[in-house]
Amino acid sequence: MATKKCPNGHQYDSSIYGDNCPFCPESSHTRVNTSAYGGSTQSTRATDWNGGGETGATAPYQDDFGGGHTVIRNLNGTGMSNPDGGRKVVGVLVSYSANPAGEVFRIYEGRNIVGRSATADISFSSDDKMSSNHLLILFVEAEGIVWAEDQKSSNGTYINGKFARGMVELHTNDVIVLGATKMVFLGVPEF
Repeated sequence: MATKKCPNGHQYDSSIYGDNCPFCPESSHTRVNTSAYGGSTQSTRATDWNGGGETGATAPYQDDFGGGHTVIRNLNGTGMSNPDGGRKVVGVLVSYSANPAGEVFRIYEGRNIVGRSATADISFSSDDKMSSNHLLILFVEAEGIVWAEDQKSSNGTYINGKFARGMVELHTNDVIVLGATKMVFLGVPEF
């Protein structure tokens, strides 16, 4: 796999996408002007960092004194590292479709439903081309494999530019397209 970084900072597999970043709009390979967000002295704390309203989420922010370094802080102050009842994080989905700064969504062991529905584990409510329960991402600890399966969606699921049929094994840096949303899967290695 040939990993490449576009001018906007997105990493992707150039053996699949060549010089065209799958996360950037066709005509935009320009850097984001960070001064529009207040530069390094602007606090960028978030209460809903992952887009899902999750309590206990952590958010990167730059300190208010202009130091420019990133600090991770627990937003609910409980010190609880896994608010989802002890399910192990096995990967993340990263998407730049709705937010140019990017969004990160955790994938846990067991079943994870991605879709437009508010009841989906990972919800993209503003994507009207995505089905309510569009994609199942499944991790079975005994197998140690992350699987993806389209849930008979209207517009289908594409993984690395190919239409996904049946259960498909996911690998780190696989690009998934659901409706109008592009995301990359990043697996967490075994410790």
